[in-house]
Amino acid sequence: MTATETTRRAARAPIADLDDVASYLLTELPSSSGTVMTAGVGRRRATMLLSMLGSPQDSMRTVHVAGTAGKGSVSTFITALLRAHGHRVGTYLSPHAHTLLERFLLDGRPAPAHAVAAALDAVREQERVVSQGPLGQVTMFEAATVAAFRLFSERAVDYAVIETGLGGSHDATNTVTRSDKLAVITAIGLDHTAVLGDTLPEIARQKAGILPRAGTAFASRGAPEVAATLDTQAALRDCRLEQLASAELAACLPAGLQLAMPGEHQRTNAGLAVRAVRHLAARDGWRLEQRRTEQALREARLPGRWERRHWHGHPVILDGAHNAMKLASLADTVERRWPGRAPVWVLACKQGKDLLAGVAALARNASAVVAAQFRTGGQHAGPTVPAPAAQVAAAAVHEGVRVIVAPSLPDALRRAVAISQPDLPVIVTGSFHAVAEAGRVTRSVESP
Repeated sequence: MTATETTRRAARAPIADLDDVASYLLTELPSSSGTVMTAGVGRRRATMLLSMLGSPQDSMRTVHVAGTAGKGSVSTFITALLRAHGHRVGTYLSPHAHTLLERFLLDGRPAPAHAVAAALDAVREQERVVSQGPLGQVTMFEAATVAAFRLFSERAVDYAVIETGLGGSHDATNTVTRSDKLAVITAIGLDHTAVLGDTLPEIARQKAGILPRAGTAFASRGAPEVAATLDTQAALRDCRLEQLASAELAACLPAGLQLAMPGEHQRTNAGLAVRAVRHLAARDGWRLEQRRTEQALREARLPGRWERRHWHGHPVILDGAHNAMKLASLADTVERRWPGRAPVWVLACKQGKDLLAGVAALARNASAVVAAQFRTGGQHAGPTVPAPAAQVAAAAVHEGVRVIVAPSLPDALRRAVAISQPDLPVIVTGSFHAVAEAGRVTRSVESP
């Protein structure tokens, strides 16, 4: 037995507060396992844990959200709509931007630390049993997922809105067996190709793993090969799947509606949420009211997505876009917001990302890129490896963008502001780790 294992076995103090939550999830448990996607072992571990806790995931009506881009935003819009119509909602999101509690929401707000701690303490007792068994070590995401289901069940929520972590078929969230689970699939693109497959149909097949048998699902219509794959998988499950194009989804929104999270991609996300919640209302016997719908969508926000900040009086936007698809949507939003103008971007990414594709997505909207390397620690501790600033800079040079290399993210902010036009925001993006670090040294702006 290793020293770490010995420490874990000896540690019997209860998980009682946020520090304990962070210690357990980020220190005691691995962030991932090589067996997670092998024969669905991660999902099987989560299922075993849930069974040992009385299967809380099947005690509530659930909306299950998968996709490459927009999962968190769609989950946030659905949560806002349900809350606006008087329902108690538990929402499970990942990753978090500033605090672990952002993963566990009750009625749209981070759950109290003591409530999350109590749920995780119950999970930990069973986790130790499962981790010593033939399925191997439970991961951080699996334990957090099980704790979320337990928390939401204990709080007797009317609906749980659950965002997948990776893929769908083998994800720890894909453990709800109720036939009334509603599946929602957002835009699908190339990401996590080493795990999910390197073609769109392969990735779409993984996302389609959340489709409920003899159930109902809604999806944002993507490329023809993606749409065909989803249709095939839905037919195999006898699942009623409705795929809607971006224009159809935007038409679901009230006329003239302005969202706090701007961008055409967010209008698509909001429209998908409205379509899903409209189905829930019809199915469950309540009415979707226009005034409440408008207010909910207008006010919905998500940490780390178009998050407005100030750094010494200069406007800053934090956005966790971390692949080419998301960066392209962010760049399009920036261009529409400030047509004909190009702000300064601070870019810090995880190792292993396609940096050339990422920089190419924003190059035409950038007057300069300040390349940086984020630091990990605190509630973002773990094995994540940042891409060296020199690698980010090389990608920018390749795309013909003016580049400055900064030794740290705070220094990158200082340099970006120094060369930015006073009325243009500095855009900090590339990873949620970058958003978290920038969030610690900037001030929040409350108004939309």
